[in-house]
Amino acid sequence: MIEFDDVSFSYRDEVILQRVNFRLEDGEYAGIIGLNGTGKTTLLKLILGLARPTEGKLRRDLGTVSYVSQTTSLSDASFPCSVFEAVALGLVGAKPALFGLRKRKEKTLAALKEANLYDLRNRLVSELSGGQLQKVKIAKALIGEPATLVLDEPDAGMDEASHERLIETIADLHEKRHISIVFVSHHYEDLKDADSIYEVKDRGLIRLAKGGKRVRL
Repeated sequence: MIEFDDVSFSYRDEVILQRVNFRLEDGEYAGIIGLNGTGKTTLLKLILGLARPTEGKLRRDLGTVSYVSQTTSLSDASFPCSVFEAVALGLVGAKPALFGLRKRKEKTLAALKEANLYDLRNRLVSELSGGQLQKVKIAKALIGEPATLVLDEPDAGMDEASHERLIETIADLHEKRHISIVFVSHHYEDLKDADSIYEVKDRGLIRLAKGGKRVRL
């Protein structure tokens, strides 16, 4: 759970966010849209605990958080490893008593199947399309079973087919895992499966109701 209570954030003399109210319940899927420069990045930093409000109260109890950044190219994939190895890296730091070698392999294969990547498990990540690479990053983020998944425009730079498959994958993961999700996108349509949708605008946060009605929070 996370709760913003009249949260404001300023950088030097510039007000980035002002009197924002936001609440994410455990297991909720929240979508966030907004134009570049409206404060989406700052909002994410506050959610992730990478920044502190200059005014207001912020309560965070998100459990283990995994973060998936946006990408516009395959530059993230230059490391010479297979899809299986890349996803398994998500278990680095897990306690050996909980994840022995056999268990790690089982969990990695399960994560690959869940993300529809099993058939690509032996392929080098440098050979993947943008959509496939983002699915690898999501599988890697989820393999450690986080309580909260934060996605920062993970569909940036994808072709239409990959984009649609990614949106479906995120919705399926939420339905199966019942984890909290914060999905930042430029497109309202990407968030059709979200429980709630917000727009960052004019230094504030506006909840979008069905039919496009806006209610400032």
